[in-house]
Amino acid sequence: MPLFTIDEPQPRLNPPVKNWREDMPENHEPQLVPPKLRWLTALNDTFIEVPRYSTEVSWVGVFLSGIMSSILAIGFGVFGLFMQEGVDGYWMIVMGATGAFGLFTLAFFALKVYFVQPRVQPLRLNRKHQRIYIYEYNRSRLPWLKWPTTIRSYDWADVRGEIRYSSDRYNMGFQLFGSVCEPGTNKVVTRFLIAKERSSQEMLCQIWSYLSVYMQHDSVTADPVETGRPDDWCPRKADRWPDDMERESTTAP
Repeated sequence: MPLFTIDEPQPRLNPPVKNWREDMPENHEPQLVPPKLRWLTALNDTFIEVPRYSTEVSWVGVFLSGIMSSILAIGFGVFGLFMQEGVDGYWMIVMGATGAFGLFTLAFFALKVYFVQPRVQPLRLNRKHQRIYIYEYNRSRLPWLKWPTTIRSYDWADVRGEIRYSSDRYNMGFQLFGSVCEPGTNKVVTRFLIAKERSSQEMLCQIWSYLSVYMQHDSVTADPVETGRPDDWCPRKADRWPDDMERESTTAP
């Protein structure tokens, strides 16, 4: 009696995203699921803006860790000054200064994340230009360095969709990536995160469908799943886009 095997789906792109789960239909093809967004910032006949919220961190925890590190840093400094008498006084000063510097660095990092880092890094898709624009905030581990904002832009025709699953403790769940390929090939040049969901990839398929349908000049509705924002209480929103990118990403040629 013959045995039949079912071939497991294989990644189309080279190389596939780490922990690959599924390739999305190409963005010019008919989409297989109803289009839907979780959040939506702007929608018109020229462009769409989709927010990417930073929800994986406890912002209250970040703020409190900055305050606690500051208090401990002062404590280390005071300890080193008061214990400087005697033969080991020099080493007490060094130990106190080193501990204070390390804790002040940690405190500066946490408070800079809380007060300076934007809570949302949006995507814009302009269907007149047929391009996608990615707003990114480049955070460094060194808080005294400048943390710049950059805007990346790619032809939408070169973007493919991939879903992966992350088992990382602080970033667990399904993630939808836009994978930018060399024109006319499946060779990946770079990737960017579009959206993520904790427990289900169905919403990610609907998001990809929505973006693809919109860029195909078909009609979509402005009815996202969530009408509010998860970060209303946070002190910092996205920076203003550079004037040239603001104009290019929101207007027709």
